[in-house]
Amino acid sequence: MLLLAGLSQAQAPASSPALPAARFVGIWVGTQGWAIANPPPGARPDQPVTLTLELVSGRITGTLRPFLGGEEGATLVDATVVGEELQATAVVGAPRPPGAGPRRGPPSWKENVGVALVLKNDGVTLKGRADVTLGEVPWLAFRYELSKKRSRY
Repeated sequence: MLLLAGLSQAQAPASSPALPAARFVGIWVGTQGWAIANPPPGARPDQPVTLTLELVSGRITGTLRPFLGGEEGATLVDATVVGEELQATAVVGAPRPPGAGPRRGPPSWKENVGVALVLKNDGVTLKGRADVTLGEVPWLAFRYELSKKRSRY
């Protein structure tokens, strides 16, 4: 058994060093499409989206708009670069500020929605997917093809 474990570790590819976070920073534009077998009736096949990523105090932050049909979008709350990928979690809308105190009124449905983004950077494009959960239950999935927005001269 130990011999087999040693072989599988020896055959595993070495992980590549992480890209600098700055390679992900900028405005990315492209499309969001359904990555599930049966999208909702009347759903558009591809929707234009904008992903804005910034580097603030050494951390990647940003927003993806529109998301789930709303212009408030999704806000990245935690992001890490692993190899050539940006792996991030996001919330619908703006995150609740830490120490904001108790919420008044009933909780919004958005508080139970989680978004896990994985986007691979090949230099000028980001391609990947977002898996959306409602509570702990897998709910929706989207695919992304984004290109870095060029400034006009």
